[in-house]
Amino acid sequence: MKKKNIISCLFIILGFVAFLLWVISSAFKIGNNLKEISVYLQYVYYVTALIVIYFLLIKPFLVVMFAPSFSLERINKTLEGKQKKVVVANNYKKLRKLANRLIKKNLVNEENKKLLKNELKKKEGTLVEKYLSLKELIDNCINKNLKSDIRSIVINASRDTLYLTSISQNSFIDVLVVVINNFRLLKKIVLRCGFRPSFMRLLKFYINVSFSALIADGAQKIDVNSVFGNALKGLAKPVVGSLLDGTVNAFFMLRTGFLARNYILEECDDTDSKESIRRSAFIDASAAIPELTVQTIIAPVTQAIMGGVVNPTKKAVKDLFSKKEKLVIEDE
Repeated sequence: MKKKNIISCLFIILGFVAFLLWVISSAFKIGNNLKEISVYLQYVYYVTALIVIYFLLIKPFLVVMFAPSFSLERINKTLEGKQKKVVVANNYKKLRKLANRLIKKNLVNEENKKLLKNELKKKEGTLVEKYLSLKELIDNCINKNLKSDIRSIVINASRDTLYLTSISQNSFIDVLVVVINNFRLLKKIVLRCGFRPSFMRLLKFYINVSFSALIADGAQKIDVNSVFGNALKGLAKPVVGSLLDGTVNAFFMLRTGFLARNYILEECDDTDSKESIRRSAFIDASAAIPELTVQTIIAPVTQAIMGGVVNPTKKAVKDLFSKKEKLVIEDE
């Protein structure tokens, strides 16, 4: 397993370096065109581009790579006797470290922090009983505190992707937006959980990010006429095309986000679960699309109509009918 993780780590680093060189070379090609305008403008552009690349790509990547890893050994039915006891003991030590990290980094609420502290102080009971009790408590903490927060992080990142890729009409920019948002998304999830998945699962995540980038590149080529026929005309055609492009990218952002969540939280599972992580991520992404659409498209339009038309009209009508005739007293 360690050998596989080392190989996966090397593949991740090589892939990231190759992508980074591609981004830098593309940025320098743009910079060469600025030389004709001003050399100083060219230098300012290069410095700005390098700063942006560091903070949006390199830093999130390094935060994830150097984050502490966590993974429980599988306890399957074939383990018996001393071998099973050794696995349980190793898992219990890892759970204690994770519990301490959840407390120190304030990754759970005050109630769960107290429960974890009491559980760590407990001395009575066998090793198996203490292990099962601590694992159940950590699973409850993850379900109550982490999962809902991670879902909000994923939806917010997908909303940003929808906005930016809808506005952008350039495939290169779409690819950058998708990759940068995925890097930042994974960093936020890792910081929220307090640990990263194994390098093997991390490699799988970055492979999915690569596929999302390819889809972002191809989404610009979607022919709106082939989807809606001649139903769209005039200004509606480019607007719907842009929203369709953004929605496709946002869906795959949702999928990779929930995939990252599943990869990380599966490390806390000590059973040989047969549930498909990819299928679960696809279902969660499909279920989140209506919520994302409402938050991103319908809600802003509704708020604009309410703020710009409905509320002023209501106020004007109210002011008109609430005016009272002044009482005039005539002198006799």
